[in-house]
Amino acid sequence: MSRISVAAILFAVGCGKTPSGATHTDATSTTPPDSPNSSPMDAPAPTASDKIKHIIVVVKENHTFDNYFGSFPGADGIAQITTNHGVISPPRAPDRTPRDLCHAHTCALADLAGGAMNGWDSVAGASQNGDDLTYAQYTEADIPNYWQYARHFALADRFFANVLGPSFPGHTFVLAAQAGWATGNPNTQIIHPYWGCDQDSSTLVTVEDPVTCTDKQVFPCFNIPSVPDILPAGVDWKFYGSNFYVLPEIWSMFDAINGVRNGPGWANIVKETNFETDIDNHTLPAVSFLVDQDLDSEHPNVGSVCSGENWTVGRLNRLMASDYWKDTAVLFTMDDFGGWYDHVPPPRAYGCNPAGPYGLGFRLPLIVISPYAKKGVYHEVAEQASIPRFIETVFKTPTLSSMDPAAQDGQANDLTGMFDFTQEPLLPLILGTRTCL
Repeated sequence: MSRISVAAILFAVGCGKTPSGATHTDATSTTPPDSPNSSPMDAPAPTASDKIKHIIVVVKENHTFDNYFGSFPGADGIAQITTNHGVISPPRAPDRTPRDLCHAHTCALADLAGGAMNGWDSVAGASQNGDDLTYAQYTEADIPNYWQYARHFALADRFFANVLGPSFPGHTFVLAAQAGWATGNPNTQIIHPYWGCDQDSSTLVTVEDPVTCTDKQVFPCFNIPSVPDILPAGVDWKFYGSNFYVLPEIWSMFDAINGVRNGPGWANIVKETNFETDIDNHTLPAVSFLVDQDLDSEHPNVGSVCSGENWTVGRLNRLMASDYWKDTAVLFTMDDFGGWYDHVPPPRAYGCNPAGPYGLGFRLPLIVISPYAKKGVYHEVAEQASIPRFIETVFKTPTLSSMDPAAQDGQANDLTGMFDFTQEPLLPLILGTRTCL
């Protein structure tokens, strides 16, 4: 089947300046450590590279910040929403939603409404029979363990999707700091949803060509660099994934990255049940992507949010009970906004069309869970490309944007402001799972 090369023709446009705290500079001392005049005060401050040896990226499905943490104390949430039919209090979101909400690129642009953030009512299905589902929020009682993590560790309330759109670009940004300018999902059927190089040759995905300012239909198998391409020798990685409902194979967005899917790295795509086995066997890699794409993904109209939270808690409990806890950072987030409302306008726009930007998209939850997480709500702007940027910072690698200017990591906040590497390490937080109705 044919391949496409986007690196040769695509370039990043509209990139903002590096936000405050976007890069981490190691502290240095002017006094050599072995100087007779040196003291503990002269020692360099510990860095991310000193304290973090394992990174685990957990990606769940389709929720905005307001939808999960809109009433979280100290965060920029919202208690009253102005809709086209008046001011309302957010309804309480159901554990199992009655339908999916449109989160295609066209719907996201309609929701954005040119930055007015008042277009959700215009999208079909946002409200049915007056239920205002799109504005609904989960409370602490609905996702108590996620709120426990947020209270005990660090919660970001300025973490944005990189794309105004759905899962395919959202998942790919976490792996590669770009999505080949894809704006949507491939036109696959439920019986064959590989979303990548394993698709039938007739499968296409829409990409925005920033050179010609036109949309193109291309095969979803991209020649773009991703995190494994920049990891130093000896820094290993795995993608722990699940089946996609009826598929026998593991679902992984690395399928869309040609160098991994058709290279030796594909051996690193394993069942998510291996995550706990690798912890027990002391074989956990330095970089892990942990993704459920099954009934515990928390995707609306698929499964239970309670059950999805239990899935996350079970795996993090195993991690926290192990020796790995002492030097691990867990980054928990979502792939895309899922059609849910969020009230904070994206702080920058990039892409070809200023009237219909590629991104940034809407806010997503991000919880940093680590012995070195700085407790509290983190208010600095970050984005999905910040996750590869954090990996680059910890392992002192080149940026993906130095290999392909379409990647957004070079300008992204590296998330080290969510950590305090000088603090007394936080203890594990072992939580109980819940009985789901």
